[in-house]
Amino acid sequence: MGLTAMVVGSVSGFGMQMMNNALQKVPLSRKPWLHVTYFFVGGWVGQRWVRLEKELVMDINEIRADKGLPPLVGTNAMLGLKYVRQD
Repeated sequence: MGLTAMVVGSVSGFGMQMMNNALQKVPLSRKPWLHVTYFFVGGWVGQRWVRLEKELVMDINEIRADKGLPPLVGTNAMLGLKYVRQD
């Protein structure tokens, strides 16, 4: 999931700069350093999204445990054990 999120974020960042140039009706290759910058920023956002999602599910399960409720349905099974807290 992490690699996929990074690739999707990178392509989205690159595509965002291409769309920006297309909307401004300037050559698509104008300011190529921005294409590279948005590519890497998009990849970073994709990686951060995965970490944020993991932290959110773990926090929700902690709150549910404090209230005496079971963890979210499918936290471990459907999501491939990627949200298991390692103590």
